[in-house]
Amino acid sequence: MIRRACQGVLVALAASACSGEETEERDPPDGPVVVHLAEIVDEAGEGAVTIELDPEKPQSIEIHFDGASRVIELAVDGATAVLSGLAGEDVGPPVEPAANGAWLRPRAVSADVVVVEPAAGASRAVIAARGGPVPAARRERSLVWTEPSVLDDPASVGLGRVMAAISEDGHGGVLFDRWFRRFATTLHSERAAPAQLMDEIASTHGADPGQWDLDTLPFKVTGVHNRLDLAPRNGACGELRVSIASTHPIYAPLHLLFLFRQEPQADDVSPSGETHCLGTARRWSRLSSLDGEAFTVAAKAWLDRTLAHDSFLLAESVELTVSPWEWRQWSPVGPDELDNPALFQTVATPLVNEPGPLRDELLAFVEANAAGLDARTVGIPSQLRAQSARVPPSAPAERLSLEGLPASVLGAFPKLAERIEIVGCPTCHTTNANFVQTNVDRSFSPFYDVELDARAARLDSMHTGSPVAPPPFGPLQPLD
Repeated sequence: MIRRACQGVLVALAASACSGEETEERDPPDGPVVVHLAEIVDEAGEGAVTIELDPEKPQSIEIHFDGASRVIELAVDGATAVLSGLAGEDVGPPVEPAANGAWLRPRAVSADVVVVEPAAGASRAVIAARGGPVPAARRERSLVWTEPSVLDDPASVGLGRVMAAISEDGHGGVLFDRWFRRFATTLHSERAAPAQLMDEIASTHGADPGQWDLDTLPFKVTGVHNRLDLAPRNGACGELRVSIASTHPIYAPLHLLFLFRQEPQADDVSPSGETHCLGTARRWSRLSSLDGEAFTVAAKAWLDRTLAHDSFLLAESVELTVSPWEWRQWSPVGPDELDNPALFQTVATPLVNEPGPLRDELLAFVEANAAGLDARTVGIPSQLRAQSARVPPSAPAERLSLEGLPASVLGAFPKLAERIEIVGCPTCHTTNANFVQTNVDRSFSPFYDVELDARAARLDSMHTGSPVAPPPFGPLQPLD
């Protein structure tokens, strides 16, 4: 009988069953069970077997690797389990307790034979092979793509493809026109240049933006960015982001960033229902072993899966069409409409620095949450956040003042103001001379360059078989 796994729970295979891998089910054995991984895997080294156990008697399972190092994952229902290698072979971190059972996080094992010994009461074991050992992350494959074969292909990731994905009409011209005109009408900030650019485009491409060929407009894709480091925030496996910049001789610098949710797959969820995203992490890391046409094909397939209307989160803009630099976020508010909400995690520094009720609210919030804010684990309430962040191009940005907090709080957390500021994206960008993460020529700012190394280290750590701490808000790189 064949069964299919749904987030660690086995259900009878049927047309309505959830997506997941098929597993071979075996009847409870009388003695030790021997599993040869070579017999259960496909060409990619992926496969799984389900073993029904007798809860009334102890049983062991021998996993034979048949000379090949593999990533394995183990789930046991009903009891804990112990994992060991023959002849003292190292098998890495121990099996973890899980809801009503035990779980071995996916990890590469090179032992010849591994023995699983479920405790009394175990009713089932699922052994999954997750392919060969995962390569170390290469920046240009697993973290950020600037490959011309991908970025210069409009069908894969051009402005037209991205706008079509985020729009209701499947084209995106109307949304693009309305969005850029909205820059000039928001009450907190009026920037005329984006609307003027739409006027120019209408004069050359026609009055109906629904008929524009968006890929002929003066914009260039500057990067595709893997933000798996945000996982598992909000139950997603991070984000895929597309950065696009204006190449217009007048209406620039003007940079856009489009954020898409990376949906968890079946191998991103533990038996107890925890979204860990280790399957998505393996898929990103394995891109590091690809070059040439193989990488181009894999990258385009990833974009096909991810650039979807239902996965779109929001857009961001950062521009210096008129001084100062301004950073905004734009969320869907209706059919083919984007509007400008409060920036995620970005304190409205000029406003809260002024005496008054808002500052009093800030100081009370900070005093009550000082430890979490210093650790960058506490969110900033929406009423304390800015709708845009502005930074002069040739002067330092205004810094957050916490004057008025008790001396005991400031003494315990001497860098508290900096920690609160750094969780907002604009603060990271103010460490750069030009306020831009990815330049038109697809080069990176110094801050982003260091941040990519930190993201690579986190991605590599997800394959060790040990738990990885949830990410803090803000950057991963050391701040001290």
